[in-house]
Amino acid sequence: MRARSAYCKRLFWVLASVAALGCGGDQGPSPTVRLSIQGQVLSADPTPVAVAGATVALRTFLGFLGEGAQTLAHTTTGQTGNYHLTYESICGSLGLDNNDPQDWIEASAAGYQTASTFSTNSSTWPSDPPIHCTTDPQVINLSLQPFGTLHVITNTTGSGLDPDGYLLVVGGMIPNSGTMLGYPMGLNDEEILSQALPGQHSLELTEVASNCMVAGDNPRTVTVAARETTVAIFQVTCAS
Repeated sequence: MRARSAYCKRLFWVLASVAALGCGGDQGPSPTVRLSIQGQVLSADPTPVAVAGATVALRTFLGFLGEGAQTLAHTTTGQTGNYHLTYESICGSLGLDNNDPQDWIEASAAGYQTASTFSTNSSTWPSDPPIHCTTDPQVINLSLQPFGTLHVITNTTGSGLDPDGYLLVVGGMIPNSGTMLGYPMGLNDEEILSQALPGQHSLELTEVASNCMVAGDNPRTVTVAARETTVAIFQVTCAS
């Protein structure tokens, strides 16, 4: 939905730009400025800490109708989590607004969920806060959410065991989405999900043979904490 919404917004800008070319006359070449964007990347812990070694990138769409995006410039945060990006930009090169380039900032680091200023809000698209086409230094700080780990174990006993194993269905792995992810699991197996977002996740062991019973709640809800491992055990008993 986000990709389609962004595409529609880009199409709107293209059509408006074409109209402007036919009515605005010769306004001369657009000015080129050297953007200077700096800030700090911190963790989203109750007591935030600087994230050193994070990659911070200036991103933009590929042309007027191009799908996807490209990186214009990137850098790495220092020990204090600070970064500084510079990039020469042509003001108004993507259409109507000479003050706001069609770019956004993205930060990523191992053990954290990627953070971005990308916005689908029509009043702030594509970046919130906006990136202005100016030589003045701009400050944009980002916060990275640390992952937790979800460790799921299956223990199967009895007779007439299910030869095909199970399918573990997990919800809550993709933020702001009702998407459920499936992971094949054996009878006595484990699945370690090291990029689990903090919060509640639903777990269900499916494709269980009719002669087998799962102990406890199935589905069940577990709570994952940042930087901690949550263990969930599915005990399955089968009888031939």
